[in-house]
Amino acid sequence: MSKEQLAKSYKVYAYTRGLNSFIENDLTQSLKKHEITLPSFRTLWILYFEKKMTMTELNYIAQTNFSNAFRQVTKLKEEGLIEIENEKDSRNKLLTLTEAGRQIVRNFIEEHILQSDLQITKLLDKIPQQDLAIFIKVASQLSSELIGSAYTQWVTKSTNSLLKDHN
Repeated sequence: MSKEQLAKSYKVYAYTRGLNSFIENDLTQSLKKHEITLPSFRTLWILYFEKKMTMTELNYIAQTNFSNAFRQVTKLKEEGLIEIENEKDSRNKLLTLTEAGRQIVRNFIEEHILQSDLQITKLLDKIPQQDLAIFIKVASQLSSELIGSAYTQWVTKSTNSLLKDHN
């Protein structure tokens, strides 16, 4: 590897890490009025696009470890926002949203379609569509190679579902 390649990979990492941190902080602020934490909302968001999902699948899509995901799932079950179908192996428990959990995500989507307070949604309007398309294509390629095609396919599927359900 050349010094230039290392520098470019660092730059991709640093920008991605900074963007992730900023966007998550912005989301956290937006979610305060819904009285839900970002990790809990992330779990609801993922399950919103699936009829049923195992803990293993949730861990993969959420890009978190089993104990963090299990803690969120347990909390959300106690709050009546998800249901868990018991299986012998806890990794194979099937998770589904309750209507109350589904409504939290629906309300968030509707609110942000009408008028989003998220800075990333406002900023995307300032970026030329061709540049944004290239960025998304590159991010998708990196995602497929580094995380796996199943993750990239899920992002595409959930994005398409979001567009279809809320047009």
